[in-house]
Amino acid sequence: MVRGRFEEDAMRPILRRLALAAAFALAPTAASTEDRDEAIARVEAYLNAITTLDSRFVQVDHDGATTTGAFQLKRPHFARIAYDDPPTLLIARGQKFMFWDGEIGQFHEGPVGASPASVLLHPEIRLEDAANVLHVGRDGNYLTVTMEPADEPGAWRLTLAFEEDPFGLRLWFVRDAQGHVTRVTLVDVVHGAALDDALFEFDPARTAKPE
Repeated sequence: MVRGRFEEDAMRPILRRLALAAAFALAPTAASTEDRDEAIARVEAYLNAITTLDSRFVQVDHDGATTTGAFQLKRPHFARIAYDDPPTLLIARGQKFMFWDGEIGQFHEGPVGASPASVLLHPEIRLEDAANVLHVGRDGNYLTVTMEPADEPGAWRLTLAFEEDPFGLRLWFVRDAQGHVTRVTLVDVVHGAALDDALFEFDPARTAKPE
């Protein structure tokens, strides 16, 4: 696929998918207790089997603004989200979470546990140990798991959506403390690609700020 901006005809099916996702995210069908345990075990097995994940993504913010970029995951230590425009970089590395806004030249750093990405970076992912699992549901070809941080309920709410066939992470939703929901659709997902650790390094002192 072409890196950078998507052509309009390529965007249409992705946006239709996002609209569908938004609908079921609001009211998915709850799983029974037995199905819930089985679903969580299936999700944990999939996530724990990931060595690397490399994909493009389309993000739709709460105000309808659409952005694109690249997402890389290298378990259990690294995650990276790089936006095409405006240039923005988010990196989770070990216990550190870094955010760089290249448009205004601002850098922020904090504990990785403050980010929803921390759920994906545990050496052995057990969802109900990593967070409060609020809901497990199914809608059509998707299995969804919604959770929030156990130590700070309401700080954020993360919904991971897994396509059933073939099974894999395809969407996620993040609701912030203000109730704003951001939707992300993964595109052209590749598992097992070689990702150098240097991809997850960032030194703000060596990055020129915009004029």
